[in-house]
Amino acid sequence: MNKSLQYISSAVFGVAVFLYWILLHPYALGLQEQNQLFLFTSDYFLERIVIAGGLADYISEFITQFNFLPYLGEILMAVIFVVFQRSIAKAVGRDDLYAFSFIAPVMMLIYMGDIYVLLSYLVALIISVQLCICYCKWKGFVWTAIATVLGYWLIGPAVFVFTFFVCIKEKNIRSMILIALALLAIVISKLTYLHQYPWKTVVFGVNYYRKAVTVPAMQLVIACFILMIPVLADYLPRLKKVAGILIYVAVFVVGALTLHLTYKKDIVEIVAYDQLVRHEDWDGILKRAEKYQPDSDLASVSINLALFMSGRGADFPEFKQFGTTGLIQPRVRDFISNSSSCEVFWRLGMINESLRYAFDTQESLVNNRKSGRWTSRMAECQILNGRHDVAQKYLDILDHSLFHRKWADEHRKYLRNDEEIASDNVYAYLRSVRYKEDFLFFYPEMDKMLAKLYYENNNNYLAAWYYKAWTALKPLNANDEETFTGNSHAN
Repeated sequence: MNKSLQYISSAVFGVAVFLYWILLHPYALGLQEQNQLFLFTSDYFLERIVIAGGLADYISEFITQFNFLPYLGEILMAVIFVVFQRSIAKAVGRDDLYAFSFIAPVMMLIYMGDIYVLLSYLVALIISVQLCICYCKWKGFVWTAIATVLGYWLIGPAVFVFTFFVCIKEKNIRSMILIALALLAIVISKLTYLHQYPWKTVVFGVNYYRKAVTVPAMQLVIACFILMIPVLADYLPRLKKVAGILIYVAVFVVGALTLHLTYKKDIVEIVAYDQLVRHEDWDGILKRAEKYQPDSDLASVSINLALFMSGRGADFPEFKQFGTTGLIQPRVRDFISNSSSCEVFWRLGMINESLRYAFDTQESLVNNRKSGRWTSRMAECQILNGRHDVAQKYLDILDHSLFHRKWADEHRKYLRNDEEIASDNVYAYLRSVRYKEDFLFFYPEMDKMLAKLYYENNNNYLAAWYYKAWTALKPLNANDEETFTGNSHAN
């Protein structure tokens, strides 16, 4: 295949990747940004680099933070996937096998449809394939041995794609030594700085997948397909142009079919609702719900909030309801279930419960990251609660980020300054409609707490609307067991 066709096919693939994220997984990249908080500090870098795969993790989080801006994240993903594909093609070094270089990237695109997959795995694979390219130019046992051991520390076990690439190319005793060094790097890491991780995680990667104890089969299959191409390059005769075109068609058809079979519409919509709530796009939520509403109370929380905020509260019966949990979720320890409920509490004036849900959501990130969205919300809650030292701590953290720094600087004016708080329409309103006194929060008696909220603050129309909706939906789950018995200050 001539160079022009190669460039065109790679460009078309990049456009396809961009459209994939825009059309099939809108807001998924925003969720990834929400579930981390990249900080420009030496401590943050050291915290990442001390773990196997830390450099790949650090680079991926640096890139992921740009998902905060509309379309920029999708553009960056398209560029990264094209770099991945071109790197594989260059490592193979045969123009007639150029179509094979799209197999692993297409599989990676399908794999990343899972919201638990982290960009660090793709970054690590790209670095590993770049090492393969370096080997093709500068063969040498010493530097490949160093790259195997050091690479495991910097990018994690994805470096073994490079190690096995070298073994496939050399097929001699030095290959066995490289494999032995790879095993030694794993064992030493497990016995020293990774001793708290299970063996499976140490062998297959710490921060490639958000659930550290889970290793999806797709992760291993992608690595195997990257290694398959050098084997084909060594043994396949030169392919004719027609064969190359057939491979392109096969990759496209199989990839499109797999995307269709693995596409999870309900999860995509729930993620979209969460991000639309984050950006207060109430009309956007209702437009999506009118076309397709997931069979989930999580989606219902976002939709019901959007109904009131957009002035369409009377349309409440027109949307599918799931009992009271579709109004406000009981506390669930994961990174998305309580997101919209946290926003409901915030707008109701139940500041402490908004604070609690924000804190629990952040601490439920299973890879122990922080969140710019929830750190910001906790800072706001503490400002309204008058705990300015705690609020300042959160603002100081945000001040080291790229896209949350400006927000943090703007909110410093509210610290220990009641006049500034009173001059802000949102903060002044929330302080006026919150509870007059503290009491213990009890989820099963939410209707009573909503009634009390409105009784003390007759201007709190949202509380009145939620009370009416709650009493209307309560019979739907009257026989359900109480799913939440925790207590906290409700104010």
